[in-house]
Amino acid sequence: MRLLSISLRNLRIRFVATVLTMMSIVVATALYASILTMAEQTEARYEGSIGGYQAILGPNGASELELVLNAIFNIGDSPGLIPLEVCQQMREQKRVGRIRRTRVRYAIPQARGDSVSRFNFPVVATLDEMFSKFEWHREPLKFQAGRPFHYSWEQLLELAEALARHENGVRAHEAEPPPRPQLQKEWRECVIGARVARSLSLGIGATITPVHGKRNEFGYHEHHEAACQVVGILAPTNSPIDSTIYLPLGVHLLIDGHEGGVFVDKLVPGKSKDMVKELPTSAGRIGLTAVILDPLDHLGPRILRSEFGTHPEAQVAWPQGVIPKFLQQIGNAADALAVIAWLVLLVAAVSITVAIYNTMNERRREIAIMRSLGARRLQILTIITGEAALLSLFGALFGIALCHLAQWGLQPLVEDLTGVYLDWAIFRPWELYLVAGVTAVGAFAGLAPAVKGSMTQVADNLAQNY
Repeated sequence: MRLLSISLRNLRIRFVATVLTMMSIVVATALYASILTMAEQTEARYEGSIGGYQAILGPNGASELELVLNAIFNIGDSPGLIPLEVCQQMREQKRVGRIRRTRVRYAIPQARGDSVSRFNFPVVATLDEMFSKFEWHREPLKFQAGRPFHYSWEQLLELAEALARHENGVRAHEAEPPPRPQLQKEWRECVIGARVARSLSLGIGATITPVHGKRNEFGYHEHHEAACQVVGILAPTNSPIDSTIYLPLGVHLLIDGHEGGVFVDKLVPGKSKDMVKELPTSAGRIGLTAVILDPLDHLGPRILRSEFGTHPEAQVAWPQGVIPKFLQQIGNAADALAVIAWLVLLVAAVSITVAIYNTMNERRREIAIMRSLGARRLQILTIITGEAALLSLFGALFGIALCHLAQWGLQPLVEDLTGVYLDWAIFRPWELYLVAGVTAVGAFAGLAPAVKGSMTQVADNLAQNY
């Protein structure tokens, strides 16, 4: 204990040099801890966010990763559209191609493309089944306040038929085509995630106006005709659901400016795309961006893979298979950054060696006096090594503290940019191992100057001038 106090006194005497040397340890430790924390929280975010999504039905021509990232994590633009009739076949369990039954518990259609506020919170148009049939970790989504909106599958089919009649009248160039359905007042309701409510300070009864495009970019405009009243706020899930705004599919289909993307035209052999746009359409050709599926039993995935392996317009993506591969790529990048952090830590250890080694000449008389008073070589070695270890220990502790402080300060920014929520208050076991490892590296770095100090000759260095 006496040797430890001597080491602390030596560090205190050289306070400025101690602080400057310690800073490199602080930065290296904070950098390494931040990399591990970000990788860990990202993995937990992505793995935890697929708990309610068993399968995603999306358009052909896109990768499974694109479908999953867009439908679950709200990343990127929608890769395309699939016709409503595909979802209808899933729900009605009719014969699809060679397969007699599709075996799904539910098939919930979604359409997206608009957003809200500078945070670009995505607007997802869907059915009220998202709050009654969809299960988040084996339970329906819970409400923090309010209730779900009401918009059923039957209402969607009724609207689709009316839209098809109007569209066919327009394509046939009728003098008075059937009127386009009007947006019903009772549909203009929405449910928002917990983060949306928190970030925009919204409560029950507030109004949300969807916007098309990004702020300050060409084509940006607000859909005032589709402004919806908040009737429900979901409980926090620490997933992209917290950043999502749900409204009825009927609102999305009737928004001004969406007319051109309501129907998915089937390309007929021998017809150009312009000619196809003049052909009659049907309610089943209403365009969706995705369908959330849940296989009924263990045969469901096999049947879906068999059917949609060769489907001309749709494919099935499996989040449980896609996300681990995606996280492996993220993990490789995190490993590379961790190596860089360790290199920074090694450079810091070298700086400790140089800093203490350079003080040996001015400390020779001090060490000689200690030796003349009975201090053994091993004790001198321990004192100097202890200085390096304490320097590293304090640097590691301050580095961990800096990491948590940065998480607290940058939490909103990181969540806005990446969707990853940083819980700064969690202390993990590996942080203790990191502190111990950094301390050991620092102690090892102090061995060289410690050996030199322990070899100091008493007789040659007791004189006042040397």
